[in-house]
Amino acid sequence: MIVPNPAVLQQAVDRYRALAADGNISVAVSLQNAAYTLCVLTGTRTVEEALTAADRLCSRATASGSPHRRTLTLTSAGPLGSSGETASGERELVA
Repeated sequence: MIVPNPAVLQQAVDRYRALAADGNISVAVSLQNAAYTLCVLTGTRTVEEALTAADRLCSRATASGSPHRRTLTLTSAGPLGSSGETASGERELVA
């Protein structure tokens, strides 16, 4: 399972809660977008589930004290050459 970066997840939670507290009808679309983002980040289907999962994930990250900075190296394979070799390029992602 892919676990979202706790800082990004906390920003999404804060944005949703701020928009929900506003109560103004003009922020309805932004609130729906924030709810969708939370659901995608947490792999849930409802805002309530997403907030519960986000709280759990952020609490776990805080308790572990880890910086949650990981470097991933992605290799993208190119077309196969005549000898069966692949051309590849690497890209570094920091999460």
